[in-house]
Amino acid sequence: MKSGPLPWLTLCLCLTAILGCGYTVANTTLSNDYRTLAIPAFKNESFEQEIQIRASNALVREMEADGRFRIVDDPASADLVLKGAITSFDARAISFSTDDNIGQFKITLTARVALEDTRTGKALWEQDSLQGTDFYQTQGGRTREEALDEATENLVETIIYECFESYW
Repeated sequence: MKSGPLPWLTLCLCLTAILGCGYTVANTTLSNDYRTLAIPAFKNESFEQEIQIRASNALVREMEADGRFRIVDDPASADLVLKGAITSFDARAISFSTDDNIGQFKITLTARVALEDTRTGKALWEQDSLQGTDFYQTQGGRTREEALDEATENLVETIIYECFESYW
């Protein structure tokens, strides 16, 4: 006896429901209540020149790509404001060659970040010591600039995770 497409369709739907596809859209409890986000330029409390510009630009770029909020320039027109400061920059030698020359550095960026509700003026979330790190070699391999870019990206990923995904 020949069966129609219904048993196969039913089987496919059941398998899809059981296994799922593994894809989810970024979402937080904030996304239902808040639609716009302003990210003013971070302050720089470190000795590394213009590191705050690099961090601010990377954060705006990542939040625009994320899509859960519409990014606006003016904090007064935003539902939320994500404020921050780069509090330290550290480039520390972590390995040496046999003739005592530095072989590798570790870069660490530390930031203080707060998410504020503009309606109430209250901080919804804040952290004083979020970090991003990366490494570079003095001879060959990755450059200081490449490591600084990667440390900045790591910091931004940490900010987004801690602020919008982990806390809520």
